[in-house]
Amino acid sequence: MRHVEGCLRSSGWPAGEKPSLIITVQGRYDRSYWLVVLARPDATLEDLDSLIRDVWVECCGHMSAFSIGKESYLSSEEEPGTSMAVSLSGLVSPGSSFSYEYDFGSTTELDLKVIGAIPVMPPENPICLIARNNPPPFPCDACGNQAEFSLFDDEDGTPRFFCRECLVSAEPDPECVEIIDNSPRSGICGYVEDPDAAVYWYPPGWSAEDLASPELEEILENPPGFDPDDGIYPVEDLSVDAEVQSMMDAVCADIGPDIKAFVDEERAAHGELYGAMAGETVTGFCIFTYGLHGKTIREWDVPLVRTCLIEEIAQNPIFPEEWLENAVPILCRFLSSMEAAGGLQNAAELISALKEAEPAFRAAATSREKYQDLSDRLFKRALDAGVDPEDENALMNFVMREVVTMAGMDPDDSGLIEKLEDLFKDDGIVPDSGDLRVSAILFRCEEFCARLEDGTIPGRCGTIVGDLAAHPAAPLSRGDEDLWSAAVVYAACREAGLIRPGKGGTPLAREIGSFFDLEPSSVRNKVAALKKYLPGTPGAED
Repeated sequence: MRHVEGCLRSSGWPAGEKPSLIITVQGRYDRSYWLVVLARPDATLEDLDSLIRDVWVECCGHMSAFSIGKESYLSSEEEPGTSMAVSLSGLVSPGSSFSYEYDFGSTTELDLKVIGAIPVMPPENPICLIARNNPPPFPCDACGNQAEFSLFDDEDGTPRFFCRECLVSAEPDPECVEIIDNSPRSGICGYVEDPDAAVYWYPPGWSAEDLASPELEEILENPPGFDPDDGIYPVEDLSVDAEVQSMMDAVCADIGPDIKAFVDEERAAHGELYGAMAGETVTGFCIFTYGLHGKTIREWDVPLVRTCLIEEIAQNPIFPEEWLENAVPILCRFLSSMEAAGGLQNAAELISALKEAEPAFRAAATSREKYQDLSDRLFKRALDAGVDPEDENALMNFVMREVVTMAGMDPDDSGLIEKLEDLFKDDGIVPDSGDLRVSAILFRCEEFCARLEDGTIPGRCGTIVGDLAAHPAAPLSRGDEDLWSAAVVYAACREAGLIRPGKGGTPLAREIGSFFDLEPSSVRNKVAALKKYLPGTPGAED
């Protein structure tokens, strides 16, 4: 404390009529993470919440709360509780201890304490970060020196740690490598440090470059020893069953060299990403025409290419955003290339058919019905395989392997599986949140509803979930599935008049919390979040 006061008094920062508060923030379960902040007398809990989010915890816009004494101060005015728009100095003083939670699903919990007051003001913002811990040391798994990167290990679901010298020996997929975060939320949800956001709360003179090593960022962008071609799955390396392999062999035997020459041209003209995309698109298209329809390229006609595009290629369960607008142009260039090589004679006619069918292809590729049907089938397949629907990790792992196999890629590629898990969680693959999570949430709702006499509740739950799934903010793509299920059931029961408003709730409200193993207050908080997306929904008043 003396050191902090000495630094502040010699800082040249302005003096205030009233003292500023010196507050420590520390990880509850890992005390090696800590911050020290200076808060002006007019600083609010909202200011402190913003600093903590930007420096330490923000990932997906989750809710947060401070607990001071017996009162909770919440980040949304629509949630039950007191707003954070209140002055810190009116709530705490030197010696006060309080707590903070971010994300009521995968919660990060922090302990705060006012360790002193001093008549020095932060020079720009109402609150300023004046000290923080150095990054805790993580030993490199290979040599024991200090690690700078984490690499996901698919075998036991835990990260491995490497220094920059040993990273090359790990032969990493770039998508699986991250710089180790200096945060108690490291490894949780989609958290990644954001120096551009954090530097706002630093003293004047700091820059985002001071907080993030450009050298480490460069290594992360271009891992040493990584060959981009290793990220492309050539035909002969795909893990597929005998029937699909036979189709692929037929394509390769007939036009394999032509496909390779075309992909090389695409890579040279458009770069590695589009070269890989061209290879996967053309190969998949040819497998369907050769294998399912028994037509070599010399036998392709307008009905065939249209059917293959809309009914088969569009059903690809996973694809990057760029693929949707580039698939048809890639196929058109492939047809022109094959005609120039003498492989077919009606390229112009087929190209015209593909362009005409492109709007229908895009609609089919992104239709909510496609993804909901896929989600339902995968969920039922998981149940048939004995996967516990309440074990989110096991369920997600099963589904990811199924989806990857359906897409014709390697289900044993741990880097690919991890990337797709992140995409599902971030709603990057499934449009309008029509994904497996929706099926899982509905399944849990129906489990609880089976104990109710009111037969309208399952339908009410389905309507609420459907509305949330269609919301542009995709709320169901984030947070704990059981908590969402409990909130949906709670809201549906309130809508039906089975839960009455009032302090303490009702027996049914407590039964919902018990069934989902959640505190009733957590369920009510989630109902409040649900109301934010669907304002007409009753629920959190009680």
